[in-house]
Amino acid sequence: MLVFMGITFSALPSWIETYGASENDVKAVYPGDEIIPEPSIIWTHGLTIAAPPEKVWPWIVQIGQSRGGFYSYTFIENMISQDQSYQNASMVNPQFQHPQPGDFIINNMLPIKEYKDGKYFLAATDDFFGMGWTWSWNLQASGSDSTRLIIRMKIKAPEGGSNPVMNWFLNAGGFVMEKAMLRGIKERAEGQSLPSPIEPLEIVIWVATLLTGLISGWLVFRQKDWLLPLGIGVVSLAALLVFTFIQPSLVWRIVILSVLIIAVWQCAKREENPKEKEQK
Repeated sequence: MLVFMGITFSALPSWIETYGASENDVKAVYPGDEIIPEPSIIWTHGLTIAAPPEKVWPWIVQIGQSRGGFYSYTFIENMISQDQSYQNASMVNPQFQHPQPGDFIINNMLPIKEYKDGKYFLAATDDFFGMGWTWSWNLQASGSDSTRLIIRMKIKAPEGGSNPVMNWFLNAGGFVMEKAMLRGIKERAEGQSLPSPIEPLEIVIWVATLLTGLISGWLVFRQKDWLLPLGIGVVSLAALLVFTFIQPSLVWRIVILSVLIIAVWQCAKREENPKEKEQK
């Protein structure tokens, strides 16, 4: 299990940095790239949306704290901000369709630098207490009725503040939020009736999966035949990683959790108390 975790966590950063992006996407130059020529972290993420750019753009241009939100996990964002200012919009709000350069998408931290309707939206700062940050959403028409969304993010850590451990946590934690945002933008632009993330249900599924893993670990020490509970524990861990970083649909999450619950229940049934053994 430790080997599995080590391999997984060592491979995460390279996968995270170019998730969904082609080689051309990664090599391309986007608005704001010149602001931070030597970043500590750089991401290029890509996603194809089954809607034309004019359907995607309204969701992009209203992004931001105290605006349309980031279509991500607001309970995490609001824990950090502590002011409940993050709310994910479920509709296009005309009030936020024409922001001005200098307006903040993260209050007092990350301002809008520029945008071009239907093309790109750029927020950037080159010195926030020594930190640089650029974040751009770029739209490209793909066929007659679909859009390629390319997100480029660059972060420059404060002087002396960059190290591999911190960069790993920034990569992993930030990607969880951005992956949810990608889902949220796609589902809203495509007109899905129940856009992601559905936070309460996703949290319940994640915690329940964690519990199946913990119960499996307990059964490893309780049963002589420990290979089966160990296998269930490894699968539970893999499921947690999938739910966290890949974020499949709710249907798949429920199916995976249901299989794990049935497996751990059957495994637990094999543990018989002494009286039952004597009766047999």
